[in-house]
Amino acid sequence: MSRSTSAIKYNFSAGTFHDTGLVDGIGLQLMKLSAKMTRPMEYAGMSVAHRLLRSVLPSRRRIETELFPDTKFVFPYGDAYWGTLLDNSCLYSPECEEFLMSIRDEDYTFIDCGANYGYMSAIITSDAYGNKPSIAIEADPGTFEILQENAAINDHRFKIMNRAIFSKSGEMVNMSGAKHEARSILDDDGNMHQGNVETLALDDLIDWIKAQGHEKVMLKLDVEGVEIDAMKGATKLLDTELAVFYEDHAADKTHAVSRYFLETLGMRVFYPDGTRCREIRNINDVSDFKVHSHIGYDFIATNSEPWLKTIRGD
Repeated sequence: MSRSTSAIKYNFSAGTFHDTGLVDGIGLQLMKLSAKMTRPMEYAGMSVAHRLLRSVLPSRRRIETELFPDTKFVFPYGDAYWGTLLDNSCLYSPECEEFLMSIRDEDYTFIDCGANYGYMSAIITSDAYGNKPSIAIEADPGTFEILQENAAINDHRFKIMNRAIFSKSGEMVNMSGAKHEARSILDDDGNMHQGNVETLALDDLIDWIKAQGHEKVMLKLDVEGVEIDAMKGATKLLDTELAVFYEDHAADKTHAVSRYFLETLGMRVFYPDGTRCREIRNINDVSDFKVHSHIGYDFIATNSEPWLKTIRGD
């Protein structure tokens, strides 16, 4: 029996599970409770609780989540990161998703770098978000296997690639890190791990982007410490009508990624706050938004006049 046919069914809007067994049914209800209880603290402690429950009440099944009538998202039972979806009182990334929903009528191409299991590509290609063309790029081979599943259950409506985004293509690297959502091609000293995943420079996507036929491009950049290197391989992309949705982790008190976009690239930076965006005037403003030290925060960088009009709501 395939993983998809044996998956636990989860309706996100209703918060209900179907096709559960006794053990995983109890486990899921306790994981759901854990997610809801930790939401006020930005889910601090949830990952520990889910790992414990996964060991005490084990299951090898996937959870097939119905996000919208045309959109499903699969993740493993007991996943210590995607378990936040079990709290259906809140979106996975409220500020980001509310902003993207507010611009569903805009035409743009989406590039999903550091796609993980493909959540953003799944929703951005849905009817609810305006059916944008998307390519999901994930470096870790194990994570990529589940990304493949999510592409398949959504009728392969977004393209996928098993590549590591970097400043140039053709290098062979490996991933490290215990958590699938936080693996990197760099070690603690900033050196690359040599391995068997090929790097990809963003400029090598230009032909695919042009083939989609949209003027505007949105790049989602969440590549665990390689964001600056990734942009060094995007000189052609920077000449397009580009907006970069990037993550700046609160643990980085130097705000290195935001500093690069503001000071090195000279781009305007915004913090998406639901359906509106607040502009970051200088690097010190970034710390005003990075409140919880254990999570990453999303910002938008652009110099594109069409994107600026969209962000301003003109």
